[in-house]
Amino acid sequence: MQKNTASEFMMTFVQEYLDGKRSRLDFDLDFSHYLMKHYAKMDRENPDLAECFNFYLAEEGFDQAEGLSDDRHRKLIQKAV
Repeated sequence: MQKNTASEFMMTFVQEYLDGKRSRLDFDLDFSHYLMKHYAKMDRENPDLAECFNFYLAEEGFDQAEGLSDDRHRKLIQKAV
């Protein structure tokens, strides 16, 4: 993966959350925005990765997280990754 790509940005964003460098609030507020902003470029860079992000992280992770504790939310996102 090239440096400074949209895909790398999104991977770093999620990993920072998983590593505890971002709060759940930051993740919840910014994930959808960043995915919408970077998805088209991610799709051009690596269509398979973009689709995996959309399905596993957005639909199966982020969208299913309502009502989960922070710890369970982090585990759900980790599983999706």
